[in-house]
Amino acid sequence: MICDLTRTLAEGMPVYPGDPQVRIDMIATPPWRVSALHLGSHSGTHIDAPSHYIAGGRSIDTFAPDRFIAPGMVVDARGYAADAPIGAAILDGYDLQPGMIVVIRTGWEAFWQDARYFQHPYLSVDLAHALVERRVSLVAIDALNVDSTPGGGESAHAALLGAELLIAENLCNLDALICGQTYMFAITPLLLHAADGAPARALAWDIDHRFGTFLRS
Repeated sequence: MICDLTRTLAEGMPVYPGDPQVRIDMIATPPWRVSALHLGSHSGTHIDAPSHYIAGGRSIDTFAPDRFIAPGMVVDARGYAADAPIGAAILDGYDLQPGMIVVIRTGWEAFWQDARYFQHPYLSVDLAHALVERRVSLVAIDALNVDSTPGGGESAHAALLGAELLIAENLCNLDALICGQTYMFAITPLLLHAADGAPARALAWDIDHRFGTFLRS
């Protein structure tokens, strides 16, 4: 079974303070229907490219598709208080390999459409550097931001994007996955020219060890 970890883009959904609100306008041209989309590059489930924070950094369209599809695992970071830093110790006991996708599960997806969603825990500097040292490919989180939103933090973005380690935010449905088990992930952004990020579809499925990436029945 394929697990969909993506937030549906819809009007009224949470966005980072100051970012464009999502608006979808239906344009009727009978018998056809066309929609005009108004949204930011970091709306909903999305990927941050280095150029989101790093001057002269790479844009989202410069990365090959295989950068967004890789084995990975969910790391359990539940139990942290609101707006608390998540320490590097959460990685202990996880067999993280270079090139993996690492999904940080804070449990904060439960507060979607609640004011508490903006008070999420965030990656400490030590955790961000530990992920860089492990040479993982992409770090994802089930929260609005890998840095503190109330505190306007930027240290995790600086460390990760400075090392060209991509970031995905606003994932959901992580309760369908087992922490520490290896899955195949595909977190694929829209191919936007020279963009600093893009909305993405995030999927995960079991690895069949006999056939590599085929689905188990």
